[in-house]
Amino acid sequence: MKVSLNFLLWTTFVSEDQFYLFEELKNMGYDGVEIPVMDGDYDHYRKMKAELDRLGLMASASTFVAPDEDPMSSDPEVRAKGLAKLKDNIDKAEILGSKTLIGPVYAAHKQFELEDSMEESFKRSASLLKEACQYAAPKGVHIGVEFLNRFEIILLNCAKDSMDYCKLVDEPNIGILYDTHHAHIEEYSIQGAFDESGSFFNHLHFSESHRGILGEGLVDWEATKKAVKSLKNYDGNIVIEAFADDVEGLREGANRWRPLFGDKLDLAKKSLDFTRELIK
Repeated sequence: MKVSLNFLLWTTFVSEDQFYLFEELKNMGYDGVEIPVMDGDYDHYRKMKAELDRLGLMASASTFVAPDEDPMSSDPEVRAKGLAKLKDNIDKAEILGSKTLIGPVYAAHKQFELEDSMEESFKRSASLLKEACQYAAPKGVHIGVEFLNRFEIILLNCAKDSMDYCKLVDEPNIGILYDTHHAHIEEYSIQGAFDESGSFFNHLHFSESHRGILGEGLVDWEATKKAVKSLKNYDGNIVIEAFADDVEGLREGANRWRPLFGDKLDLAKKSLDFTRELIK
């Protein structure tokens, strides 16, 4: 199974002066990178794609939804802005050659107020994601909805809820991003989540309980290894995700207030070695 690294370790926008990190990661043994696509124009991502192609690195794309783009909203202007944002991000994913656009795209991050009921919010969000999936399908892009823990988002907190959401969207290119960090907080059983909802998993994040170096926290990696190996027909990468306390915006969003590791490339190497050993 191929392994990528999420660039949110460094930034929420990968600038050209950070492209040198691609070669560092390629030489380290990574197969790909996960790129946040919330900002920047199309030409920027074309330049990025050229550099990734030169190095032989794969790309996947990630995004977040702001309060004024919330798919749960009943406000037509907010919903229109949310759909436009997703279409823009899908276009950037296509430019990067990414098969997936992932993230908590179904609701605004850390917005816990509902206009009415959870059921109605669920339906409004799913209807907007259905439109986004229909736009993405001809471009070869799949949407991976990432359930987050209850301290970060209100709508989807576990694999079962995410599966029900995907069924409501009812498009062939919708699926679930399973993240070990969030699952460690919310799931009753790792294997149970895979057994019940694994057929919908189209993306995997390996992330530690404290968001630092893999294997140095509380995630049950042996159970995760067994569950991942039980997946049938999964052809995506494993993406390593770690967050630092020096990335403005992300620090606040992910509640990363204290340093848990030193050099970021050291974290990348140790986490890659841990993942390769785990899944061999």
